[in-house]
This record gives sequence, structure tokens and C-alpha cells, in this order.
Amino acid sequence: MRRSNFRVVAGLAVYGAVMLVLVLAVFRPLAEVAPPSEPPVHPLIAFAIYVVLAVLLFEWTARRMGNPWGAAFALGAGQFILVNVDMLLRGDRAFITAAASTLVLVITWASL
Repeated sequence: MRRSNFRVVAGLAVYGAVMLVLVLAVFRPLAEVAPPSEPPVHPLIAFAIYVVLAVLLFEWTARRMGNPWGAAFALGAGQFILVNVDMLLRGDRAFITAAASTLVLVITWASL
């Protein structure tokens, strides 16, 4: 087996095991905790914080990679996998919602 193939197989095994243990031991028990009855900040302030953090993350990633399009792809692909693929395959998101979310992700990250 070539070295790069071994790294992929080892990565699949390690990532899968670590994710499973953390979801079962940490996330699932905490997912039962009820959210606060009211949001901690106004929705417009929450949106502004999200936008600032997303742009700062993009700028940092683009500088580190030396490629803004690569940064947009890496961030968008990670977000797509985390949100759309996971939720769609678990049945927590409809296909049309995942498609619309993908469109939003592609347009927003590419706009930077």
C-alpha cells in the first residue's frame, strides 16, 4: 500500500473512532440540555457577530493558503460536509433544503 493510501485509511479509522466516542460520550448527553428560553443577544447582533467571524476566518485562511478561491472552497466544503451531508444522511434535513443551503454556501464564500 502506498504511503498516501495508508494515511487516508488510517485517517478514516482514527477520525471515525474519535468522532464516534466524542459524540456518544460528550455531545449526545449535552444535546439533551434545553436551550435558553430567549436568545442571549438580539438576532441582528447575532448575525453581525456571525458575519464578522466568518470574514475574519476567511481572511486568515486566505492569507495562510495564499489563495482566496482555495480558502473559499475549503471553508465552504467543510461547512457543506458538516451541515448538509451529515444532516441529510441522518434525516434531519430535506433534500431541497440541503440544495438551497449549498447554493447559499457557494455564493457567500465565493463573494469574498
